[in-house]
Amino acid sequence: MSDLSELIQIAKNIEKQNEEIIRLLKKVAGEEEKASVEEEIPSLDEISRIILKDIDTVYEPKPVEEEVTFNLPPRVSENFLLENSHDVGEVYFIEEDDIFKLTIKNNETSIDNLTGSDDAIDFNLQEIIANESIKNNQSLMDSTVILNKSQSLKLHETLRTCYDEGAEHVYLPFSSITQLIGAPNALLKALNVEYYKTDEELIDIIFK
Repeated sequence: MSDLSELIQIAKNIEKQNEEIIRLLKKVAGEEEKASVEEEIPSLDEISRIILKDIDTVYEPKPVEEEVTFNLPPRVSENFLLENSHDVGEVYFIEEDDIFKLTIKNNETSIDNLTGSDDAIDFNLQEIIANESIKNNQSLMDSTVILNKSQSLKLHETLRTCYDEGAEHVYLPFSSITQLIGAPNALLKALNVEYYKTDEELIDIIFK
């Protein structure tokens, strides 16, 4: 039954109920000429049931739908490039479709493209984190990827690469959170996604 049909039916029922309520109220007041003295006078509860009977029938609560569970597909890589232990001064990141490893050793920065031949363009944040790693003599957690704002423009594809290549911890700029609309929660949980607002906040999160 359509919403309009339901409303029409409710209106008709209410009209009938009004007539019945008026008759009952007259009976209570002793104004109905044909009412028998022995006839039972209805209670207010009975009058309320008359009013609510049809409304309850029309608007029966709908059963709650079961939550749909999203199952992640198997990871496609055989040798996971991001499933590894980090050395001190070492940071992994993804730019465009390539996976990079930035390493600082003896005050020299080197960047290796693990999947292609293009050079990295925007790696200032990763260099800061690598220097902090050396300063604190503390490596990043295993299988960690750090992305800056420019590296989060194609976030769905980048996160899928992170998952397929064995990443377990991904740090994203807070500004990228709107791009995650529609991303499966199972994927975000599998990657232990965390957000940062500034470089300083990211340092505090990683080296707390």
